Amino acid sequence: MVPVARRNLFAEKARFAISVAGVAFAILLVLIVLGLYRGWSRTGETIARLPGDVWVVQAGTIDPFHSASLVQAEQLSALRALAGVEAVTPVLARRMTVAVNGDDASIYLFALQPPDAVSLSENVRRDYLPPPGEIYVDAILSAKTGLDVGDTVSVGGRELRVGRVAGRSGEAFIQFVFANFDDTQAIFGVGGAVNYAVLSLAPGVRAEETMATVAAADPRLGAFTREAFARSIRKEIDESFLPIIGILLAIGFVVGAAVVGLTIYTATIERSREFGVLKAVGASGTYLYRIVFSQSLILTLSGFAVGAMATFVVARLATATAPEFATDFRPLDVTGVALGTGLMALAASFVPVRRVVHIDPASVFRA
Repeated sequence: MVPVARRNLFAEKARFAISVAGVAFAILLVLIVLGLYRGWSRTGETIARLPGDVWVVQAGTIDPFHSASLVQAEQLSALRALAGVEAVTPVLARRMTVAVNGDDASIYLFALQPPDAVSLSENVRRDYLPPPGEIYVDAILSAKTGLDVGDTVSVGGRELRVGRVAGRSGEAFIQFVFANFDDTQAIFGVGGAVNYAVLSLAPGVRAEETMATVAAADPRLGAFTREAFARSIRKEIDESFLPIIGILLAIGFVVGAAVVGLTIYTATIERSREFGVLKAVGASGTYLYRIVFSQSLILTLSGFAVGAMATFVVARLATATAPEFATDFRPLDVTGVALGTGLMALAASFVPVRRVVHIDPASVFRA
């Protein structure tokens, strides 16, 4: 059965190669779109990694990028007095434009001042708490601008040295730059006010209860859990890109199924006499369908293999050209695309198999 299917496909090697390329392109489209979505959906992971349990903001703030927030000094003092709050970390953060090598770069300048009561991991100290006069940037911003360790950049009129280039973060659209709190306070010039306050709660204290307490104590303030504040950054991506991604995935599937279906249908028509002989000697409809499905499966799996390899090459080249091209290929997604490829083979074999089943064996013996 498989040798028959293989012989039918390889009878026209050029057509088989072109068909594999068509399926591979569809797989490439699907995997790249999924990888981009997964990469962009990591936006906000920086917030999720920072210490603390509840983010306190000015009432009406929806996320860090699309709204402003100011928390006054007396409000910080009141937060420290709330039951269940072990420590309050002041945070300064603002979107800014800085000149780097003659070009403007958009950054999100970020600084936090955790008190001694906050337990910090070594990773947090290393990545987010630079000493005075230094900033820490991530690999995406470094690749975009050429900034490297030892370079100096003017931020709000203050010269700061790049002290560390961290790994690629999930912030593909706008990169966080971490600065010392005192330096950032001088750059912003906001005196005792900060943009956010992060509450570290005592063991057993629920974040939702503390959020309600904050809102009741001061209506000028709002609160998010750390995870919810991170999700607020991703909300725009999910709402804007999910419908587009669904359409592109459907297009990729239809293109692949059409290429496979056309190829298998053509191969079936060209081999109508052979299929008629098989029916004449007693081959069942199920047996003939298995031949057609085997042809579809061989073609789609070959296209999947080529497309998957091409995906990683294209993603690497694209990232080198545009650092914001943040892809994240997850094994579960690749497995799902592989299963979708099998469904593609099943769908593409439906029309050709109907032609095979309805072949009249008697036609084989006609002149």
